[in-house]
Amino acid sequence: MSVGFFAAAILIVAVNVALFYALRRYRSERGAEPRQVSGGRKVQFRVGALLTVFATILVVLGIVFTDKARETPASGAEGLQVSHSEPLQIQATGQQWLWRYDYPNEAFSYYKLVVPVDTTVSLDLVSTDVIHTWFVPDLAGKRDAVPGKHNPVVFRADEEGVFQGASATLSGQAYAAMRTEVEVVSPEEYEAFIESQKTDIQAAQDRVVGLIQDKETP
Repeated sequence: MSVGFFAAAILIVAVNVALFYALRRYRSERGAEPRQVSGGRKVQFRVGALLTVFATILVVLGIVFTDKARETPASGAEGLQVSHSEPLQIQATGQQWLWRYDYPNEAFSYYKLVVPVDTTVSLDLVSTDVIHTWFVPDLAGKRDAVPGKHNPVVFRADEEGVFQGASATLSGQAYAAMRTEVEVVSPEEYEAFIESQKTDIQAAQDRVVGLIQDKETP
């Protein structure tokens, strides 16, 4: 429901309460001479004070809800709606006790997440064992990676830099060391990072295949 609806409802209740109070206190009794109301200014003051209190509450609520509505959602479906472009989809997998990030085009990294500046990023949080919490305070709130479920977290960094993540959920003996780091770079640096990761991964895979073939050769 809108803020305007709540404000109107509160105002109606305030007016009715004030009128009921005035009528209850100063109405004449049935079958008797109407009682002359004395101290009219005092009555007006009390009713006016009551309305002033409610009006002040409305103003405060209006400011709070208006400021809240202007904030860009940090995560969830609402975060996707405010983005002006398709978000960058990255999967974040929590496992005891390390984060793995899978980027588009089959590149991946451990511990450190690299993203381009001024780009909406949608992390798909999953877990391979127990519940882990992804928490980078300067970018987004706490979100859990739960086994068997997908939990999205959406954020957008407006400046380049390195943002530290913290451990937030007891997930085993070494949970305190399960931290992460988000490095926000220029779009060109991000593309270079992805290409470098893909090259290094392919080279490592080729070495493993070569070692296996060497062992199989008589």
